[in-house]
Amino acid sequence: MEAIENLRKRLVEGGPGYLTLAALFYLLMLVIVPSSPLLGPLIAFFILAARAVAALTSGAAVQTIKLPDERKSWRYLYISLTLWVSADAIESVSWVVRGTPIPTPSVGDLLRFAGCLAALTFFTGYPVSPPERFGRFRDLLDQIILGLAVLALSWLIFISPILDIGMGNTVQIFWSTIFPVFDSVILVLLLRLILLATNNQVRRSFLSLGFAFLIIAVCDLADGYRILQGGVVEPGLIEAGWLVSNTFLTLASFLVIRVSISNEENERRRGRQRIATRLEPLLPIAFTYAVVGITAFDWWLSGEVDWIAIGASVILSLLLVGRQGIIAGHFEMRQYATMINSSADFAFICQENGIILFTNPSLKQILEPGDGLDDLRFDGFAIIEEGETDIFHQALDGGWTGEISFRRQNGSLFPVLLSLMPVEDARGSSKLLAGTAHDLTTIRERENELRGALGEVAAARADLEALNIELEGKVQARTSELESTVAELEDLLEELKGLDRMKTEFVALVSHELRAPLTNIRSGIELILHKEKAVNASVREALHLVQAETQRLSRFVETILDLSSLEAGRFPVELTELAVEVIAMKVNNWFMETGYSERLNLQFPQDLPAAIADEHALESVFFHLIDNALKYAPQGEIVVEGWAEAEKVFVAVSDSGPGIHPDERERIFEMFHRGDTSDSREVYGYGLGLPMVQRLVEIMNGGIHIEESPSGGARLVFWLPEAG
Repeated sequence: MEAIENLRKRLVEGGPGYLTLAALFYLLMLVIVPSSPLLGPLIAFFILAARAVAALTSGAAVQTIKLPDERKSWRYLYISLTLWVSADAIESVSWVVRGTPIPTPSVGDLLRFAGCLAALTFFTGYPVSPPERFGRFRDLLDQIILGLAVLALSWLIFISPILDIGMGNTVQIFWSTIFPVFDSVILVLLLRLILLATNNQVRRSFLSLGFAFLIIAVCDLADGYRILQGGVVEPGLIEAGWLVSNTFLTLASFLVIRVSISNEENERRRGRQRIATRLEPLLPIAFTYAVVGITAFDWWLSGEVDWIAIGASVILSLLLVGRQGIIAGHFEMRQYATMINSSADFAFICQENGIILFTNPSLKQILEPGDGLDDLRFDGFAIIEEGETDIFHQALDGGWTGEISFRRQNGSLFPVLLSLMPVEDARGSSKLLAGTAHDLTTIRERENELRGALGEVAAARADLEALNIELEGKVQARTSELESTVAELEDLLEELKGLDRMKTEFVALVSHELRAPLTNIRSGIELILHKEKAVNASVREALHLVQAETQRLSRFVETILDLSSLEAGRFPVELTELAVEVIAMKVNNWFMETGYSERLNLQFPQDLPAAIADEHALESVFFHLIDNALKYAPQGEIVVEGWAEAEKVFVAVSDSGPGIHPDERERIFEMFHRGDTSDSREVYGYGLGLPMVQRLVEIMNGGIHIEESPSGGARLVFWLPEAG
C-alpha cells in the first residue's frame, strides 16, 4: 500500500511533465511510423494513462482543498475524469481486441456523456456567487442564459447546417455534435469563472482548464466531423490533442494543490479586478445579442425562418430582461441590507410563533456564541412583562411599540425600545414580523444622572434662597446706612458749594478792589518818570522796578477775574472769524515794551485760513503761552507757528528751555500747579496761566496738548475750528 501511495504521489507531482513527454513521443511516432498497426493501441493506452493521471491529480486536489463548497465542486471534476477514464479503458480494450475503435454510439460514449454532465455540474456549482439569496439566483440565471445561448449558437453554427445538408442520420448527428456542444458550454462557464476568480493561482488553474477544454472542443468537433464523414478512424492529431488536453487538466489540479499547500487558510477575498468586474456581467448580454444577431442575419441571408433560433432568441431576451430586474432589485436589497447590518440598533425577522429567521450583527453580539438561528426564539432573549404577552397579536394587527428588556450573554438585562411591524406578503403563506430595538441603557443612565443633577440643583436653589434672604437683610441694612451717608454728603456738598461761591466772590471782590489802586500806582509812576527829569538813576531804577511789579500784579488780578468769570459762566465770548496771525502780531507788540520781542519768531503761512474764536480770549491765550515760554526758557528763540489741517487751525508755541517732564504733562493744566516747586526757584508764578489757556480754548470749541519740542524744550499746541 505504501508503494502504491508513493507511486500515486510521484504521478501527481510529475504528471504534467510525464504527459508532455508522452505527447511528444506520440507526435514523434506519427512522423516516423504513421501507418504502424501498433500506433492505434499505443495512443489508446497513452490517452488512458494521461486521463488516469489527470484523474489522480484531481483526486489529490480534492483532498487538499479546505473550503467545503470548493471541495464539493472539485469532487465533481474528479468524478467526471474518472468516468472518462472508464470510457477510455473500454475503448482501449476494444481497440486492442478488435483492432479498431468501438463504433458510435457505445458504452464509452454514454460514460463520456455522464462525465460531461459531471463536469458541467462542477462549473455551474463552483462557489463564486455572492452569499445573498438574490445573488445566488442571479448567478443561476446567468448560467442558464449562457448555457442556452451557447446551445442556440451551436444550433445556428453547425447543427442546423449539418441537418440541412444531411451528412448523416439523426443518431450520428446527435453523438457527433453533443460533445462539442457540451465543450462549448463548459468553455463559456470557464470564462465566467476566470473573470470572477479572486486568487491568481485559482485563476491560473481555471486558465489551464480553459486550454484543456478548448483543445477537447476542437478535437471533439473534428472527431464528430470524422464520424459524419464515415471515414476510418486512424490515429492522428485528434488523438494527440486529447493527449495534450490531459496535460492541461493535470496542470490545473496541480495548481490547486499548490494553492492549498501555500495558503492553509485559503482566504477568499471579495475584491475583484476592475476589468473583470465590468466584463463578467456583460457575458450574458453579449451572448444574447450574439444569438439574436446571428438569428436575424441567418433569416436575412437565407430568407427562411428558423423557429428554434427565434424561440431561443425570445427566451434569452425574456431571461435577460428578468436578469436586469433581478440585478436592480438585488442592488436595492443590498443597500437596505447594508443599512440594517451597519446599524447599531438591533433588528430581526421572526414568525408569529416567535421563531427568529434573520438577525443583524448588532443582535448577534448579545446572543450566546453557541446559539443558532434554527432554534432561536424571541422569548429566548426578550423579557416580556406581564400584561404584554399579546404583543405579537397586536403587532400583526397594525404594529406594536413599547419598552421591554433584552438579555445579554452574561445574563444581565438592559432596557430597549422595541418596535414590531408586520411584513406584507402578497402570497399570504406566512405571517412575519420585522422588529427593531434601540438600546435604552445610555438614555436611562443619562436620565438617572439628570435626576441626580436636578436634585442637587433643587438643594442648591434652596440654599441659595436662604442665603438670598440673609443677603437681602444685610443689603437693606447697608442701604439704610448708605442712604444716611449720602444725605450727609449731600449736605456737606451744599456747604462746600456755598463756601466755593463765597471764595469765588471774595477773590473776585478782592481782585476788583485791587484793580483801581494798582492802576493809580502805575499811572503815578509813569507820570513821575515822564515829568521828573531830575530823578537820579537809582531812584529811577527803583521806580521802574515798582512799575514792572505793578504791571505783573495787574496781570495776575486780570487773570483771577477772568478765571472767576469762566467758573461762574459769565465770561463774555463772541465767536467770530479771526485771522490768527493778526492776533499773534498784536500780542507780539505788547512784548516790545519788555524787550522780549526780538526772541519771538512768528511763522504763519500767507494762506492760513481764519479761525472761529473770541478776540479777547485768543489774545489771552497767546499772551499766557508766550509769557510762559519766556519765563521758563530765559535763553533761545520762541517759535510761534501756525498751520491748517482737517478743517482746524493749529498754533504751536515752542521754546528751547528745560521742557516739561512726561509725568507733569497731565497735571500742568491744573490750577496753582507748577512744574518747579522748589523754594529757590528763580521764576515766580501762580500756576494760573496754562489752566486759563485750557479753559479759554475749550470755550472756543478747541483743544490743547503738550508735545516734545524739536529743540528739546516744551511745545504747546492748540487748535481752533476753521472758519467756513
